Amino acid sequence: MQQRKLWSVAVVGFAFAVAGCGEAPGEGGTARILGSVEVERRVVLTNPASAVDVVPGADYDVFITYGDRVGPDDRVWTNPEGQFAFEGLRPGNYTLYVYSGDTVGGAQQPDVAVVRTVEIDKHGSEVDAGEIRVYEEW
Repeated sequence: MQQRKLWSVAVVGFAFAVAGCGEAPGEGGTARILGSVEVERRVVLTNPASAVDVVPGADYDVFITYGDRVGPDDRVWTNPEGQFAFEGLRPGNYTLYVYSGDTVGGAQQPDVAVVRTVEIDKHGSEVDAGEIRVYEEW
């Protein structure tokens, strides 16, 4: 009987220890991150004065990195209105990014990442990442 009580105390103690450990950012929670992508179309990509219009960024890849990981950890596509959502996340810090045309002209690659960081502070919350503007030559 004494051994059974000792075993029960050990199991309960282990459960509390595991429950008390902080969970890392990532999947497995009840929070979500919402946002949208908008596209500024320019005649000359490096010239802001040549902007033609701003339209919803339909069918763009939006990437997410959990915490301080190198990532990407997941990817979603925007809908026809440029909106996106990452569902089922735990509290923590997240980095979102979308690729855009290079408006400076100094990059050695055709696209650069537009980065947004957000924090989920509690389970079940909904965080608005806002509008992420990307640029393309038109």
